[in-house]
Amino acid sequence: MLTNIQNIWPIASISERPEVTLRDWQVFEVQQLGRASKTRHFVGYCIEDQCGQVSSAVVQFDPKTMHGVTESGRVYRLLGKPGWHSDADYVWKRWKRISSVTVEVDVTD
Repeated sequence: MLTNIQNIWPIASISERPEVTLRDWQVFEVQQLGRASKTRHFVGYCIEDQCGQVSSAVVQFDPKTMHGVTESGRVYRLLGKPGWHSDADYVWKRWKRISSVTVEVDVTD
């Protein structure tokens, strides 16, 4: 059963959804309370689930293929050019609050 926190649901398990495709995506670097180093996260509109999505921390990224791997091991494919989507922005704002983000920088470029 998925837990609903402020209308935010966790993504399916990695075995069920090993890859995610995001359009209208952005990349943010954040500092969270209790975490020693800053992390980067993909934020965008998930094509498969048709909703806003925030990734766990990005650990690898290939700008040629536009594929990234996160701490969870999930592969994110960034489709097209960066952009903004209202659903993604909604999820991002709530994720920041839930995750105790103290500093946020848009590092999409």
